[in-house]
Amino acid sequence: MTKNIQILLVDDQMLVREGLRRLLELEPDFEIVGTATNGAEALTTVERLYAQGTPPAVVLLDIRMPGMDGITATRRLKERWPDIHIVILTTFDDTELIQAGLQAGAHSYLLKDHTPENLAQTVRVAARGQVLLQPDIASKAFVPLPLPVPGNIPPVALSIDSTGYTEQLSTREREILALLAQGASNRLIAERLYLREGTVKNYVSTIIGKLHVQDRTQVALKARELGIV
Repeated sequence: MTKNIQILLVDDQMLVREGLRRLLELEPDFEIVGTATNGAEALTTVERLYAQGTPPAVVLLDIRMPGMDGITATRRLKERWPDIHIVILTTFDDTELIQAGLQAGAHSYLLKDHTPENLAQTVRVAARGQVLLQPDIASKAFVPLPLPVPGNIPPVALSIDSTGYTEQLSTREREILALLAQGASNRLIAERLYLREGTVKNYVSTIIGKLHVQDRTQVALKARELGIV
């Protein structure tokens, strides 16, 4: 099978890096294109890989590292290379760290005590630009919210830029935002609100644009800031 998911490993512990390398290289569709010991080195390595024409599809990194930590590295990687997909792999399951990592732009946050199968699945999902959160992480990333009653969600004013211009989400967009904040799929939202799944997909794209975020995970986090959750 042709290897088509290029991965950069970032961890300050050599044994962890080499262990991950050996583990992931067992997967037929994974290719380790580089390693780094901290966030600053990760940025330099990604720049070099892009220059070589072998950019990583997924950066797998720890949070606590000397020099530049994983959250700062995640933010800077996404600012410079928005197409890169980042999976945080760490031993720390603090709620604040989980939320900070996701807000910085990570697609997934996985604890190191998960199985190799979970790790491989998370990397593959991230490589497709999608989000996969294990239940133990999702429970800390988002606060559970009862299903909203259509038409019963208060208006939300969105600050669009520093000039003070604001844009109002429509009633339907607020309903969908509330469901997105719970991690509901497009299909579930469509069933709940009696819409076509394609229509929901279009709404989600509009909401992402209005909130100035990059994906569904950041939409859910933004919903918390706006008081929807």
